[in-house]
Amino acid sequence: MRGMKVAILLVALLTPAAWADTSGRADKALADQGVEELREGITDKHPATYMVLAARLFQQGDRQEAVTWFYVGQIRYRAWLKANPDLDPSGDPALFASLMESVGRPLNEYIGGDVDEWVATIDEAIQWHRAHPDGFLGKDDHRSLYASLIAGLEDMRDEIAASKDEIRRQRRENGLENR
Repeated sequence: MRGMKVAILLVALLTPAAWADTSGRADKALADQGVEELREGITDKHPATYMVLAARLFQQGDRQEAVTWFYVGQIRYRAWLKANPDLDPSGDPALFASLMESVGRPLNEYIGGDVDEWVATIDEAIQWHRAHPDGFLGKDDHRSLYASLIAGLEDMRDEIAASKDEIRRQRRENGLENR
């Protein structure tokens, strides 16, 4: 949980005000927004918003939903980074790496406790992404990029499913919960 608090602080420090609110209302930093504020118009917001939403939901105990938003955020953030290879490495690329560690580690540790749920959650994130626009980057303008990212996530999902027994064994050996 401490890592997620650090991630939210990092987002607050590194997030330009323009990411916080694109609806024309007064700017409010991502770190200061509640779950409903984060969700509102999320398809038009910077991908860091998905990660902050995931962290908030996880802190509230909505772990399954948190992981789904985390994977949607990964899809969209990775697309943003690939579509913009010349970004300042100390900006979005650094923030993404930090969020993957501070938010992603506890969420992946949790979801790994039930491999079937993990696989289903990845599928749910992919379906959500496909069914919703990306007003921040634009899916139509980046079809091949998104297709490549989704294919990679589907490959990972298939590897996870095929390694179910091994994942459970490794978790048991490392003292992690299997549900």
